[in-house]
Formats: sequence, structure tokens, C-alpha cells
Amino acid sequence: MITMEPFEVYRHYLALKLHFTTDKYDIIKQQGRVKASKQAFLKRSDLFSIKKLAKNYTDKEIVDFLIANFVSGDRWGGMFDTEAKERYINWKNKQQSLSYLFTGDVKKLNNYIIDNELQFIDLFATETGQHPIILKLLLSNRINLETVVILNKLGNFVAVFDTQLNDDLLWPDVSRLIKKYSPFVQIDKKKYDAILRSAITDA
Repeated sequence: MITMEPFEVYRHYLALKLHFTTDKYDIIKQQGRVKASKQAFLKRSDLFSIKKLAKNYTDKEIVDFLIANFVSGDRWGGMFDTEAKERYINWKNKQQSLSYLFTGDVKKLNNYIIDNELQFIDLFATETGQHPIILKLLLSNRINLETVVILNKLGNFVAVFDTQLNDDLLWPDVSRLIKKYSPFVQIDKKKYDAILRSAITDA
């Protein structure tokens, strides 16, 4: 097993933390470059946690581990959380069955549309003082974050919400999460558009 040096784990951690928790830093555009000194690293109180990650996971697994925990809402990337490993395993399972997960979620969306006598576009409608239905379903964990990221890749509704929900207290954080997670959710757009259209006839 090829493992990463603890200092490199620390650098990845800093880059991903900046990426997921700030608007100014983009790990893709800046190619993971961050300022990090070994002196400061050696003085960190969480040095044991960093060394443990370096020992137990491969290079790619460490990056995936951190991503999995940051997208779950953990601002520390799971470095100190006893549930971090479980989050990582659940995230990995989602990635391995992404098309299955997406298919299941769009079927849920279709059932919601039918039950409420709506059209697909109504899921993304914004009204004064109201969250769009798609956002409500995400926040209530009825659909997965990955599904919302994929739908945004296909329809780019987040840019519209950014304008229409700019005074909303919750939306800025959700918007950032969707956009920051997007580069790590790689899809074949034609394939996922076909899945969407086969499940929702007016999509």
C-alpha cells in the first residue's frame, strides 16, 4: 500500500478545507497549492490524527476520505470525528453506484410530481419567502446531494437560485457546497440526461 507522508496529508487537508469552506479558494484552479510550513505542522495539536490518516489510507483514499467528510458538513473533514470512517464508506458506496442512486432519486422526483400534480420545472420554481421544492427535498434528505449536483450539471439552476435567493439565510452555504462538490462528481452528461428523461417525461 502506497501511503502519503503526514505533511502531504496536512497540505491536502488545508487545500480541501479552504475549497469547501471558503468562496475565494478553488482547489481545481489553484491545483491544490497552499501555504504550509513544516514548523507549524509539527506544532499542531491534531498531529496524531493526521499521522493516523497517513498510516491507514492510500494517497487517493485520504483525498476521498476528506472530500466525503467535508461534503457531509464536517468543517474539519472528519479529522477528529469518530463517525468519519463510516461517512467515508457510505460516500464511497454512493460513488460506486452513482447512476443507480441518481435513477432512484429521479424516480422519487417523478412520484412527487405525479402526487402533487406538478411539472418537472415546478421543482425549481422560486416564490417569495419559499425555498424551491428541489431544495426542500435536499434539506429533508429525501434526495441525495449527488443528485442535486448532477441535476445542476444538466440544468445549471444554481446560478438562477443565486440571484433569486440572495437574501436567504440557508442558500449561500448550500450553493457553495453544490458548486464546490461539482468537480468531484464526474458524469457522462448524455447518460444521465437519458436517465432523467426516461424517468420524467417532461424533463
